[in-house]
Amino acid sequence: MRTEFDHKRDRHVAGLKLSSAVFVVTNTIGIINFFFFQTFNLPESNQIVLANLTIGMLIAGSIFYFVNSGNYRFLLAVSVLKVILSFIIFRQIIPYDFVNSIENPEAWIGRSMDFQFLVPLSFLLFSLTYLRFSVVLFLSIFITVYFFGYELYGYFQMFPNAYLSTDMGKVLSDNNAIYRVFFIANVGNFVIYVITVLFVSFLIERLTGNIARFEKSNAQLGRYFSPQIKEEIESSEIEVIGKNPKGLDVAILFTDIVNFTKLSEKMDPKDVLSLLSDYQSIMIDSIFAHKGTVDKFVGDAVMANFGTPKSVGNDAQNAFDCALTMNKKLKEWNKTREINGLQKISHRIGIHFGSCVVGNIGNELRTEFAVIGDPVNVASRICDSCKELGTNFVISKDLANRIVLTGKYEKVKNFRIRGREESIDLVKFYS
Repeated sequence: MRTEFDHKRDRHVAGLKLSSAVFVVTNTIGIINFFFFQTFNLPESNQIVLANLTIGMLIAGSIFYFVNSGNYRFLLAVSVLKVILSFIIFRQIIPYDFVNSIENPEAWIGRSMDFQFLVPLSFLLFSLTYLRFSVVLFLSIFITVYFFGYELYGYFQMFPNAYLSTDMGKVLSDNNAIYRVFFIANVGNFVIYVITVLFVSFLIERLTGNIARFEKSNAQLGRYFSPQIKEEIESSEIEVIGKNPKGLDVAILFTDIVNFTKLSEKMDPKDVLSLLSDYQSIMIDSIFAHKGTVDKFVGDAVMANFGTPKSVGNDAQNAFDCALTMNKKLKEWNKTREINGLQKISHRIGIHFGSCVVGNIGNELRTEFAVIGDPVNVASRICDSCKELGTNFVISKDLANRIVLTGKYEKVKNFRIRGREESIDLVKFYS
């Protein structure tokens, strides 16, 4: 069974796919741009950046295609390393091209500072596409430390005469003057970007956790409800988890394996589990095929109901048809077992129809969707009555009155089932 971690990992895999797709698109745009415009002044600068964009696009495309839950951590590390290297290359090539392509780079010190923040802000924004807070936090710290601790520090080391000024006259006339208002605004914007990106990423991470929990809960529906009912529940047409239980007319079906205790005594525990798993799979497929709900497993017994969480209009007939399908599939399974040299399996089926209370029982730690009422006990006893009646399929008259009977059957009047004072009328079928 898939855990909440598995569903959360699916969201993270989707995030890595998203970041890879965005990286491929942006790098493709950058490559196309190089065919029409030479972004940098030096040929070697354009060649380095073009190679960086091309390699990055290929790596990102490969990650997008191959990533899955199994290789996610490895490819995430590759992707983050790719982003870091791409960021460093861009941050190194910009001052290199600036210093080596302009005859007098000092003449552009002040103006160039106004554009130094564009690349870091772009990479910060890109980090959100990973949909994972830890990755965004790591990249935010790296970009901040690298940019302020290395880039800007190196910038002022490269140009020691540069200084901040609020005097617009000096800014326009002195090439060493950096307009302090713009510089402080850029630093402020950078800080706001970092805080906003981290906050948004934190909210995305919480949302991812909520989605994972929802997907886990939603996946649980498939263990109990047929695909059709599950789809209706997902579309909010049916209320499954309600505060108040409700009364419904429900068909209750029980099935169990004949002589299972004696059969299992001679088998290895692993073979017993395999037998139960195969048998229950056959029963579940039959139940779901007839819009039923799996209520519970008790050892070798299977309890199902038809008419919850809401009636589909022919619940009694669906329960009866389900039993016929169960018997048919059991015969087919036994043919396979016989070919494989395994013992044939027999089972009993009992069905009753009546009014039950349907709802959730338990507390916040453990809640179970349950069907409670006398019809449940009666259905169980009817299943047991197969032993006395010499058949493997018995239904109550209450069910028989609501369906079209097929096959060879016999009505049984005033049968006394165990644990019940009043006798009931039954219908037994011959296979």
